[in-house]
Amino acid sequence: MIWPSPHHSDAHSRSRSFLYLSLTAVFLLFTYQLLLNRELLGSVADWASDSAFPSLGFDSSSNTPDASGIEIADTNENENDKLIAIHGSHSINDPSSPSSTPSKSINLGIPTSTPSTSIHVAPTQTSVPPREKELVFAAMLKSNMSWVTENLPEWHSNIYRVDASPEQAEWTVPANRGNEAMVFLTYIIDRYDSLPDVSIYLHSSRYQWHNDNPLYDSVISVRDLQPTFVRKAGYVNLRCTWAIGCPAELEPARYYRERPDDQDHITAVLFPDSFAQLFPDLEMPERVGVPCCSQFALSREKIHERPLEDYIWVRQWLLDSPLDASITGRIFEYSWHIMFGKPTEFCLDPRQCFCNTYGYCNMSDEDLQQQWQWRGQTLPEGWPDVPDAPTQANLAGEAETGTEQSTEHSPEQSPDQSSEHPANEGKPDEPKKSSRKRSLALADEMPDISDASRQALRDAAV
Repeated sequence: MIWPSPHHSDAHSRSRSFLYLSLTAVFLLFTYQLLLNRELLGSVADWASDSAFPSLGFDSSSNTPDASGIEIADTNENENDKLIAIHGSHSINDPSSPSSTPSKSINLGIPTSTPSTSIHVAPTQTSVPPREKELVFAAMLKSNMSWVTENLPEWHSNIYRVDASPEQAEWTVPANRGNEAMVFLTYIIDRYDSLPDVSIYLHSSRYQWHNDNPLYDSVISVRDLQPTFVRKAGYVNLRCTWAIGCPAELEPARYYRERPDDQDHITAVLFPDSFAQLFPDLEMPERVGVPCCSQFALSREKIHERPLEDYIWVRQWLLDSPLDASITGRIFEYSWHIMFGKPTEFCLDPRQCFCNTYGYCNMSDEDLQQQWQWRGQTLPEGWPDVPDAPTQANLAGEAETGTEQSTEHSPEQSPDQSSEHPANEGKPDEPKKSSRKRSLALADEMPDISDASRQALRDAAV
C-alpha cells in the first residue's frame, strides 16, 4: 500500500474544506433567495387585497382622481361569452305599490358578448367604510357646487366632473356620454363594494325646473327624502308629479311594429331598438311610463341585486352607442326603473308618493296642484329671489300643516303689492297673466315629449 505524503494530505484536506464551504455558501444563498421570493409573493398578495396600501403611504380610502378612467383591454373571450344574469326582480303586477314584492331572478338581458373589445373598468373602492347616505352629482368643471357643502354638510358628496381629465377633478368619467347616465353608472362601478345604505343621484344645479317642490330646490328634496322608505322600496324616483312621463311617455311595441317617422318625439322612435339591446330577455312593452327626469335614490341592496359586471357592460353599451348623448341620456331616463326591478309603467299616485317619499301627507288637491308648476326649463333669472317666487317664511308656515306652500301668493303676501313694486298696485293679476302666457308658450316649445306630456305642462303652467 502506498500512503500519501503529509504534503499531499494537507492539500487534499484544504480542497475538501473549500468545497464544503462553497456548497454551504450556495445552500445559504439558495435558502435566502427562497425567503425573498416568499416575501415578494406575500407582498403581491397584500397589494392585490389593498392591505399593502397603508405601508406604501397610499391611502386606499381616498377618492383617487384617475379611478374612473382606466382602460383594460379585452384579454379573455371566454369571459365575454358568458351570459350575465340579473339576479334582481321585476314586477308588473302592482304599479301603484313601490314596495310590492317583485318576481324572483330575471335575466335583464345582458347580451352574450360585449359591445366592444375594450372595457373601461374602474377599481372599486373596497376600503371605503360604508356610510349611511351619500349624494352623487353629475357636474361640469364650471359647475359651482358650494351649495352642497353649505346646505347639506351631513351628506357625503361625490361630484363627478364629466368634462374633466383625471388631473383636473377628484372624480370623472371615461367619456362624456349619455349625460348623467355615465356618472351614475360610473359611481356604482367605482363604489360597488363600499356602497352606502342610501345613495341619491342628482344633477348639479340647486334650483331645477323639475324638482318637486314650490322652490324647485334640491336642498329641500334631499332634506325631506325619507331614507327608511328608500331602503324599503329599493328604487325611489325623486319626482312624484306626473308631468312629464306619466301615465305613459313611450309606446315601444307600437313604434317597433310601425316604425313611424315621429320627429317631434325622437326618443320614442329610437327607444325600442335600444330596449331590445339592453333588455333582450324582456318582452317589448306596450307602454313605458315614469316621472321624468333621471333623479332617484337607491338602496345598497337594490344595487347589489345585479352583479358588478352588469353595470360595466351597460356603461360600455353607453360608451359605444352611436346615438347622440342627449338621446342616450333620455333612453336611460325611461330605463332606470326597469333596470332596478320596477314595472315598465311605474307612475304612482302622487298623493301617496309625496307622503312616502317626502313625508308630505294629508295633501289637498290644491296642495298637489301647487306643489309643482311649470315655468319652463329655465327658471326666471335670479330665482328664487324674484317677485313671484314663494318665500321661505311662507313655506315654513305651510309646513306646519303638513304640506308645502303654493307658488301662488295670497293678496296679503304678494311681493307684487309690496312697497318695492308700487307700479303693480291695483293690478295684481297682470304679472300672473304674463307669466302664464310665457309658460304656455314654453310648453308648446318643449322638445321630444309626447302630446300627453305637453298637455300636462300646459295644465301646470303658472
